[in-house]
Formats: sequence, structure tokens, C-alpha cells
Amino acid sequence: MIATTCTADRPRSSRVYRGVLRAVLLSALAVATACGGGSKKTNTTPAPGKGGGGGGDQSMKDSPTPDMNAGGGGGGNTGGGNTGGSAGSGDTGGNSASNEPAVSYPNYDPDPAQAKAQVDQHLSVAKQALSAPTPDAETALREARAALAIDAANLDAAAYVAFALYHKKQYDSAELVLDDVFKRPAAKQNANILYVFGLVYDHTNRPERAVLAFQQAVQLNPNFASALVDLGVHQLQNKQYTEAQATYEKLTRELGRTDAITLTALASAYRGRSGDYPPGSGERNNYIIQAEGAYKKALAANPNYGPAYYDLALLYLDADPFPSGGGTLDTMQRLTAAKQFLDQYKNMPGVDMKLYDTRAKDVDKAIKREEKRRKKAAKGGGGA
Repeated sequence: MIATTCTADRPRSSRVYRGVLRAVLLSALAVATACGGGSKKTNTTPAPGKGGGGGGDQSMKDSPTPDMNAGGGGGGNTGGGNTGGSAGSGDTGGNSASNEPAVSYPNYDPDPAQAKAQVDQHLSVAKQALSAPTPDAETALREARAALAIDAANLDAAAYVAFALYHKKQYDSAELVLDDVFKRPAAKQNANILYVFGLVYDHTNRPERAVLAFQQAVQLNPNFASALVDLGVHQLQNKQYTEAQATYEKLTRELGRTDAITLTALASAYRGRSGDYPPGSGERNNYIIQAEGAYKKALAANPNYGPAYYDLALLYLDADPFPSGGGTLDTMQRLTAAKQFLDQYKNMPGVDMKLYDTRAKDVDKAIKREEKRRKKAAKGGGGA
């Protein structure tokens, strides 16, 4: 019985022993794994400020092309240590990233040639608007500002803004624009800026500064016709007839300005020069003849230009003796011509009646004196 019992119990004891041993081994394996045994797995979520080489916001600072050596080792080293340089799954991913096309960012800057063409087009429209017989300041202002919207540093566009404001009689605003742009050194070398400065100074009763501005504009651009015209006006007003002659001869002979205004101004310069020489001298006669010819060319260019009639009347009134055909024009003929041109001035647009009345009295007095002289001569007095 005993033997039978022991024989029956032995298999059951072996099964119990094996079960206990298996449980112990599994428990030991679990403890070893928890305590860091075997290959240690890399932590993929570093704490803020640690791991990865740069803190939790590093991805916000990276360049579009990742650095394969950045952070805590490359993808090929992930897992159980180095493998003698053989590429792991991470290396394969890195090579794929390096083969991706470079990021191309859009270019929003305008094409320089296209921008210049647009600016030039706007300025051309502005120039045409201000060159019209009745300047269109609103159109010029709009176009000049459109040019500045494309090229904020364009000095000519700023000049046209000020020029348009000048034509709108907003002289203070025009000067503010000019003063602001003149802070740039390049503006001091821009003839358009200086020219508009001269216009503003002219219309705000600062003639000395106007003359200086026109002179500087002409120095920068010797062929600046508008600046030459306004400079010549001041030269005539200041009785600088030699300078005025040079200015208007350049305009008419070199720059082709043969309008009535320019030709009349040239004639007045000649008339002024004639006064620098004694009556009857060759130089004086030459300038009188040139003045007469220029005034008549002005009237041919514009028969309705009143100042040419007025100035021609003064030439005949004052130039005594008056050269004609190698001799001297009869005094009564000279005075009669003066009266005729003055009467024509009276019928011209924009006539100054007060000025006409004053000169008409001068002509009438001169005619009466000549008539009196002739009557006296006819009676045998013989004298003047």
C-alpha cells in the first residue's frame, strides 16, 4: 500500500514542482526587465529643456532642411547600440528626406523693369495733364501718387505731387512735400524738385529764393526749358538784359522754343540791351532792329498775344531815332506805329486797361508835341 501510494504521488509532486519553478522564473524575468536588464529602450519623449539638444521649442527654430546629425544621435543608432555603420530603418528615412526637393518660397517683389515702366507711364500722364493749356491738377496729382505707390523713393513723382499742388494753389502743402523730400541728398541734385521750389517761392513773394532755385535747376539741367523761361523772367525784371538775352537765345535757337511768350521775352531783352548804347550808335540800332523782328515773329506765332503788341508799341514810342532801311524812321511815322500797336493791344484778351490808358496818354502827348513842332517849322521857325 505504501509503495503504491508513493508511486501514485510522485507524478503529482513533479508537476507541482515544475509549476512553482516556472512561476519563480517568470517573476525573476519580470523583475529583471523592470530594473533595466537587457537592451534599454530610448525614451522618445524628452522632458522640457532636456534631451534632443535644444529644448521643447527646437522644432520652431529648425531650418526647412533637417540636420541628420542633430539631437541625440541619428536614426541608425536607435535601439541596441551601433551596428558597425550599417544603415538602420532611421537612416533609410533620413536618406529619403535628403532627396526631397528644396522648398521654394514665392517672390512677391515686383519686377524692376515692369515697375519702372509703370512709374514712367503714370508720370507721363501727369506731365501731359500739367502741360495742357488749362492744367489738370487733379489728374496729375492722382497719377503722381500712383507712381509713388509703386516706387516710394521716386523723386520725380514727388516733384509732380508738389507741382500738382502748386497748380491747385496749395502752396503751403506743395512746399511741405518739397521740404520733406529735400531731406534726401539725392533731391538736391534733382532739377525738377528745385524748379518747383522756384515756382512756390515765386508765388509766395520770395523772389531771391526763386531765382536761386531756378539757377540751380538750370545748372543741373542746362536744357531745362521751363526753368530757363522763369529764370529769364526774373532777369528781365532785374534789368539783367545781357543774361536775359543769353537765356532766351538758348531757348529759341538751341531748344526750339518759338512760341509767342518766349519770342516776346527775347525781344524785350534786345530792347533792354539797346539802352546800353548811345542814340544813333551801330550797336544800339542793331538791338532795336532785332527787337522789332522778334516782336513781329511773336505776333506771327500768336496774333492774339497782347503783351507783344504792348511791348512793340513801347519800342516805337521810346526808340528815338528809330533805325529803318539804313536810315531813320520819320518821327510821326514812329509815333503813329506806336499808337496803332497800342490800340491793337486794347482789343486783345487779358488787356490791362489801366496800363493801356497810361501809355495811350504818353503816345497822345508825344504826337501832339510832334504836331506842334511841325507847325512851328512850317511857319518858318525851322527849329524843333
